[in-house]
Amino acid sequence: MESSIDFIEKALNSVLSSPGLQSMDREHTNYIPPVSRPYEIPSNEPVRNTRRRLTPETSVPPQPMEVDNLPPALQLKRARRELFPVEGYIHVTESELLRDLIYIFQGIDGQYIKFDVIVNEYTIKKEIDILPSARDMIYRLSEIGWLYRQVQTFIKQNTHSPNIGLVAQSLCSALQYELKDYYKMISILESQIEKQLKGTGILTEHSLTLTRLMVWTMDSLRKLKLMSVLVDVCKDKKGGALVSVMHNYTKHGDPFLKQYIIGMIEKVSSPFYEMLQRWVYEGELDDPYDEFFVACDEEVSDDQLWQSKYSIREGMLPSFISKEIAQKICSIGKSLNFIRYSCHDDTLIEHYNTLSSNIEKQTFQYGDIRNVERSIDMIYLDTSRELLNLLKHKYKLMDHLRALKRYLLLGQGDFIQYLMDILGQHLNKPANSLYRHNLTGTLDSAIRSSNAQYDDPEVLNRLDVRLLEIVKGDLGWDVFTLDYHVDPPINTVFNPLAMKQYLAIFNFLWRLKRVEYTLSASWREWGNASREFMNLPDMVQDLHLAQLSIQRMIHFIYQLQHYVLFEVLECSWDKLETCIENKCIDLDGVIQAHSNYLAEITEKGFLKDGKQANLSKSLNHLFDGILEYKSKLDGLYSYAHDRSFREANGILDDEDQKMKEMRKEHEEMSSKFNADIEEFLNMLKSYHDEDLRSLSTRLDYNDFYSSNINTA
Repeated sequence: MESSIDFIEKALNSVLSSPGLQSMDREHTNYIPPVSRPYEIPSNEPVRNTRRRLTPETSVPPQPMEVDNLPPALQLKRARRELFPVEGYIHVTESELLRDLIYIFQGIDGQYIKFDVIVNEYTIKKEIDILPSARDMIYRLSEIGWLYRQVQTFIKQNTHSPNIGLVAQSLCSALQYELKDYYKMISILESQIEKQLKGTGILTEHSLTLTRLMVWTMDSLRKLKLMSVLVDVCKDKKGGALVSVMHNYTKHGDPFLKQYIIGMIEKVSSPFYEMLQRWVYEGELDDPYDEFFVACDEEVSDDQLWQSKYSIREGMLPSFISKEIAQKICSIGKSLNFIRYSCHDDTLIEHYNTLSSNIEKQTFQYGDIRNVERSIDMIYLDTSRELLNLLKHKYKLMDHLRALKRYLLLGQGDFIQYLMDILGQHLNKPANSLYRHNLTGTLDSAIRSSNAQYDDPEVLNRLDVRLLEIVKGDLGWDVFTLDYHVDPPINTVFNPLAMKQYLAIFNFLWRLKRVEYTLSASWREWGNASREFMNLPDMVQDLHLAQLSIQRMIHFIYQLQHYVLFEVLECSWDKLETCIENKCIDLDGVIQAHSNYLAEITEKGFLKDGKQANLSKSLNHLFDGILEYKSKLDGLYSYAHDRSFREANGILDDEDQKMKEMRKEHEEMSSKFNADIEEFLNMLKSYHDEDLRSLSTRLDYNDFYSSNINTA
């Protein structure tokens, strides 16, 4: 028993007298990197007089010094375990644990530390006998291996994936590049541990320990954490969405984190900016994985290139690119393709391809968003200006707009009047008796007989006759319409919706012109009737009342026609012309200005649905009443003509009953017209539009209609 105690005392005295315990206060702090030259402690000097020697003495070679950073209590506990190992436990040296950690850092299971797939973490064998502090440090260091496994798994799964996209592949490449320094660190650590394992096993100030390993791997741990976060948030993301997710992490207060993420995005976003550059300089959409925020529908024909072929994918738009800039970028590529495929002109694209100076041809990259926006604005203005010049000069956009105004909006007065004079008798017939080739010949005759003959032949060749679908009971007036043929590229402005609006406006104006034409013919006819039927004194009053009714109707139609042709059409045209010549900077602006032009005519011309539907309905009732009244006047004229003939030949008949019926019909029609006028005026007064209220004032100037209504 005494010999055992003596042995333990000797062992404890050996441990307690070690330099590690003597310098406990000094070594208890964090690890300080080793000095370039070793130092020694002379045996005949106290510790407080220890000094660093500039050169080692040749007579006394330096001896390795054991370094132990543990507190005395833990050193004692370890010494006891070494002297009296517990049964069933395996004693493992620190160097062996370090070797296992090096394997863990590479994603490989060690001899004593292995990855548990079930709990998704590294575990230490239960039979390993190590201190709790060392176990805690091992678990903290194993986090590096766990993070590395996460990053490496993402790289392996996505590097050669056919669907991940170019930007995600660039992310994998950037992660691989960031791991190079990590691999270098592992190589250095592995070399150091191998030296320790092959050595005497005595720890020196240059030896690698768990504490020093934690210090040396702090930077790698921090970077691996960032890479793991990026891997998690970028899963199932691609293209602009992936770049946008990474960009959100730059809004951080930590300068290291912010700068690290910016450096990663610069590498990852390279394919995205290459797509952007090709799109704005060449109009080419090199996007095999649908990663760019501009999408192309290959099924859309070139005729619909501008309207439908290209669109913006909101999900692929990076958060650092505004919607306004994105719209300009989309417009640039559309303009280049429109110029190439619809206008058949490659001048602008060839100009961009010949640019060699970086000042002129900006290279896009992440972090330089201001210069990118400035370049986009310049390219946008250049391409838009070139496109509008082509449409205005080569394809005569303004000439086509004027032609539509003159012919479909009845602005060419002499042409329309001549057309009505020739077609009037034919259009009074049933619609099914009309033939398009006959009407086409009449159209050519009207062109040759009016100032329309001096128009550009290219414009006149587009003018044609069209017959609408015939409904039972329709007359020629109801189905006749003029048509204007458009083809690429001007059909981008004159799209099907716009041409449908032109057709609706023409039908309204044509009907208004028909009523005006009918009333003018009736006025001339009844002017002659007053002299022709002077021998019928009992019909003088009827003839006078008929002329007054016609005069009121003509006044209404003339005021309405003046409003539509001048205050609506001319004012809207002036706005359109000014906007296209001075304000529109791109094709979208021209299309929008043209759309506003037609919308304003539709709204102020009583053709819009909604509230104005009632106004349009009331106006149609007025037109129908005037045309019906014209048929009654024709009956009265025929009766007066027959009676005048009979009296001139001495034939006396009693026609009082028939005359009474005709007078009653006349009074009813006149009253109906007055009632319709009153309803129409009341509707006009309910609108806040100044032009409509002005029309109401002109129609009922000095209470003209109101006084007649009150008198009736």
